[in-house]
Amino acid sequence: MRSARVLLGIATPGLALLASFAAPLRAETPDVRARLIAPENAVPGSSVPVAFEMTVGPGWHVNSHTPAEKFLIPTNIDVSATAGKFSPVRYPPHVERRFEFADGVLRVYEGTVRFETELALPADAGGQVTLAGTVRFQACNERQCFPPSKIPVEAKLTATPASPR
Repeated sequence: MRSARVLLGIATPGLALLASFAAPLRAETPDVRARLIAPENAVPGSSVPVAFEMTVGPGWHVNSHTPAEKFLIPTNIDVSATAGKFSPVRYPPHVERRFEFADGVLRVYEGTVRFETELALPADAGGQVTLAGTVRFQACNERQCFPPSKIPVEAKLTATPASPR
């Protein structure tokens, strides 16, 4: 019984010391969210605005669509719809920042940014149209960049003929 108490007396401080090192070793997860914004209804034969909104949390950034270094992964938007055709995505202006892990200035997106496009619906479109997309990015903090990631997004709109006047 005495040897069990001695062992417990040694093990408890050892476990406490180990636990104190475990907290800083927890893996960080980039704080990046995205959503697809589209109108609820659209008239067949018309074009409607569609936006991808990406929110990058404090202390984080993602590489711009045109990163400063070839080895960095650009932010990219892929989009499709069950009816219609998208115009090319317009990427927002980047900001230039310096970070501990890089020698030069990097082009990044921070905070909330919007990537915009238009969906041209065909004249014969009717009913529900599903818009689907993927936001691909490489998130970084002040010290390091993380592996590339992607966020799938989806929205639906209803194609309804304009009411007669």
